[in-house]
Amino acid sequence: MKAEHINPFIIAVCKVVKDMCMLDLKIGKPCMTNGDYNSDASIIKLGLMGDLSGEVILNIEQSMALEIVSKMMMMSVTTIDALGQSALSELGNMVSGNTATVFANNEIIIDITPPNYYIGSEYQADVKEMFRIPFSSDAGNLSIDVHIAENG
Repeated sequence: MKAEHINPFIIAVCKVVKDMCMLDLKIGKPCMTNGDYNSDASIIKLGLMGDLSGEVILNIEQSMALEIVSKMMMMSVTTIDALGQSALSELGNMVSGNTATVFANNEIIIDITPPNYYIGSEYQADVKEMFRIPFSSDAGNLSIDVHIAENG
């Protein structure tokens, strides 16, 4: 996994979470994962096509998801309902747009599929092994799980 393929996601997630939710993320130690997710986690799946292909998972623990939705909706929420799922999916859209821009600035052209929302207990990973970048914040934890292949 090349740093130039991972860094745009790190940059985008940190920027979007800071701008939209006023939360600072602290990056943890990257590792490999087999797609293990907490049953109550909010999972946002993004697909990649173009110069790179693969998938990216935003794995957001429950407390962090509630805080993100609360900040985006400007009101306190205690459950992730359909509106909350939509807000988290929109966060995924913002991350993907920012990521695509960073890649384009590096002359790597990608398209990112619309986000799909899953609850951790319902999600089955398409790939066996992904590169995980964990983040922590005052509101909880999230990670970016990445599986990328270079095309052509």
